[in-house]
Order: sequence, then structure tokens, then C-alpha cells
Amino acid sequence: MNHLTFSLPERGLALVAGLFNLVIGLAFFFLPELQLPVWPVSISPVLDRFIGAIVIGNGVAAIYLSTEREWARVRPLALVATVYGTLVAGALLYHLLWLKAQPVFWLYFLFDVPFLLVYYALFVYHDIAPRFSKQVAEQNTIILDDRQQ
Repeated sequence: MNHLTFSLPERGLALVAGLFNLVIGLAFFFLPELQLPVWPVSISPVLDRFIGAIVIGNGVAAIYLSTEREWARVRPLALVATVYGTLVAGALLYHLLWLKAQPVFWLYFLFDVPFLLVYYALFVYHDIAPRFSKQVAEQNTIILDDRQQ
């Protein structure tokens, strides 16, 4: 695989994540009318729709990512999803461990973590590892040049 391309399996994962987020986002957005139990505590209809809009936006972005073949075009939206997911996981963990939130919120945390692991793996493969390899190669070239002189 080439770290500059967004492979077919990666695009497939983006599509699955996008569709799943779209369903969850729509459930939140229409929660006041549908009375679906998607959140274990009572929240206002405005907050339901606010959460739904964010998750729908993430879902549409992930579906869009599934059509791209170039990592450079995927990277900005993947970065937004990574930051968003990390903040959500951190906030949930804080509420669970220190503020003694209801144990059902562990399900939300455990749902968020696999998505984060995929995004972290994407950034390691596409951004961090190639930069590290390039730095190592440059250092080896410098060492070889010094030895030849």
C-alpha cells in the first residue's frame, strides 16, 4: 500500500462509519418527535438537535471521505473527526470516573473508542510513519556522507 492513497478498505471503513453516524445523528435530530431512547438522561430538544446535527455532519463527511482516493484530500476531515472523537471520549471518561456518571455511559465510551483507534491508525500510517521513515533515511544519508569523507 502507498501512504499517499486512501485505499479501498479504508474507504469502506469510512463508508460504514459514515452510515452509522448518519443513522445515530438522525435519531438524535428527530429524538423529540420519535421519543427514541438514544440518550440515558433527559436533555432538551434543542440539545438533541444540536448533537444530532454534529453527528449528521460527521456522518456526511465520512461518506464523502469514502469517495476519495487521495489521503491529502481525506486528511482535513479525518483530523476533525479525530479531534471531535478524542474530546468526546475524554469528556465521557471524565464524567464516568470522576463525576460518577451513570454506568450506561460506558457503552457510549466503548462505542467511540473503536472509531478513534481507526483514525489514530490512519494518521500513524499516512502521516507519522512516513515522516519518521523519511527522517531516518535522511539521517542515514548524512551518516553515510560523513563516513565517505
